[in-house]
Amino acid sequence: MLSITDHLVLRTIDGAADLLVEELRAMPSVHSVNQTSAVTVECVLDGPLDEVAACPLYSTVQFGDGSVRLTWTHRFGRHERLPWSTNYVVAEVLVRMAKLRAGQRLLDPFCGTGTILRAAHRLEPAIRLVGLDHDHPKVMKAKAEALPLADGCVDRVVANLPFGKQVGSHRDNLRLYPAVLQELDRVLTPDGRVVLLTEDKRLLRDAVQRSPFKVVRERLFRYNGATPTAYVLTRSRAGGRRSPSTPRAASRRRGPGTPAP
Repeated sequence: MLSITDHLVLRTIDGAADLLVEELRAMPSVHSVNQTSAVTVECVLDGPLDEVAACPLYSTVQFGDGSVRLTWTHRFGRHERLPWSTNYVVAEVLVRMAKLRAGQRLLDPFCGTGTILRAAHRLEPAIRLVGLDHDHPKVMKAKAEALPLADGCVDRVVANLPFGKQVGSHRDNLRLYPAVLQELDRVLTPDGRVVLLTEDKRLLRDAVQRSPFKVVRERLFRYNGATPTAYVLTRSRAGGRRSPSTPRAASRRRGPGTPAP
């Protein structure tokens, strides 16, 4: 365990700095925490480096001598990624927005290489993870519109939706977004919570207005030329969960190995 006294500058992404400040202020060995820009937080470390090093909400840390000795990949290793994979720090913020609790089941229906699922496990190791995806875009969309899960078996959903740029198109999303919300209504528990990231913002908002969900929180990110927004959804009072007696829900059959409610 390395103990030091030093002035640190932590770099994150625009949209995550406030959460980084919160986590640093909760560390006993960190003092004088101050957000100095949309992407930088400065503090004084007087004690073990381990606590700061384990925080996943920054990309790099610069020390008082100007050196950069902590980076995301050095701390957590290199993972398989695709061009449209979720930014590491964004994934950490998304799972915090989901308000995870031990024993819950979390679903990512567009999990790709599992960035969000790994972030969820770091935040709450006792959570149960379900990831679905497929390499072929058309199959991926078909799977998202008919999830192989039982009714009411998922507590939390966190997903990076296709933006309609590198994956799919806005025209594809016109069908996909409403269909995904319909399926999430079916598989989600009555008090479930959904966090969805997208740049096709107007379309998602329009789809939510025609669904049993409502937007209760938003968070804008800016990184690498992208400006996606994360939307937190819960069921509206007027919506409620789809009755299992409806033709669509009643005809849903659980496949082998599908989690039960």
